[in-house]
Amino acid sequence: MLYTYAVPQPPFIFNTLLANIGSIKNQGAEFALSYSAIRTKDIGLDISSNFSYQKNKVTSLTGNYNGQTLTPSAYNRLSWVTGAGQVGNNDVVYMFEGQPLGIFYLPKTDGLKEVNGKNEYNILDIDGEEGVDISNGKDCYIAGQAVPKYYVGGNIRFRYKAWDIQTQLNGAFGHKIYNGTALTFNHMGNFPTYNVIKGAPERNIYDNSVSDYWLENGNYLNIAYLTLGYNINTEKFNKWVKGIRLTLSVNNVHTFTSYSGLTPMINSSTIDMDPDENTFEVDDKRLYPVARTYSLGLNINF
Repeated sequence: MLYTYAVPQPPFIFNTLLANIGSIKNQGAEFALSYSAIRTKDIGLDISSNFSYQKNKVTSLTGNYNGQTLTPSAYNRLSWVTGAGQVGNNDVVYMFEGQPLGIFYLPKTDGLKEVNGKNEYNILDIDGEEGVDISNGKDCYIAGQAVPKYYVGGNIRFRYKAWDIQTQLNGAFGHKIYNGTALTFNHMGNFPTYNVIKGAPERNIYDNSVSDYWLENGNYLNIAYLTLGYNINTEKFNKWVKGIRLTLSVNNVHTFTSYSGLTPMINSSTIDMDPDENTFEVDDKRLYPVARTYSLGLNINF
């Protein structure tokens, strides 16, 4: 498991070292099922589905390299919120021993509070020691995991004589998404230099600090496409044409989700420590809406 460690100079040339000394435990299961429910001359119904479950835990990040003990900090950030108005701690997703790879470790809130006519996030004193202090992981808690626990997929095809219709579904469950886009564009302190979204003036939030206020359920089920097809009878001119098929397709038909952002289908698998690419389960203003497209098709076999 590759990780960047801080190392002394000397004996090392640089003050950081990318080393593969950590370990992670993965376990899970995957099931697939296909069933032809109806199979006659004029009618057919085929159904296939798959389900997978996965669980992981970072078991160790500590080890030795050339006689030097390498130990990371207690809280290792994996992704964070960037952009206008961000000050102080903006880390969202972390990694540390004994937990899944990618957890939300955040200050806890119970809503908003008014301060001098402006709303701020009401961060709670979790440890009960000398007020709110979120430095070094204080007054933060494990608020959920970034990687989905469950994945589902399915394909359904129904045929009636020369007509057929087919659809594909996919989904992910058991994880959360940090809506950094909502955090930034609800911050009235950025206005009018930067845009705010509809409803932001009514919320009257003058606070851009990271907390669990914008952490949302990431579950979704997406209808990836729906295709209606018709096979034209070519018996009268099969010397020249073997088959003609017409299709009408819709991609990204609908997504069932409670997530309030543009789409819950964001990066939940790739960790990139580049400051401009740190989107691991963080919706941070760099995501284009998933478009719904319509297409007509004509396929001719000679």
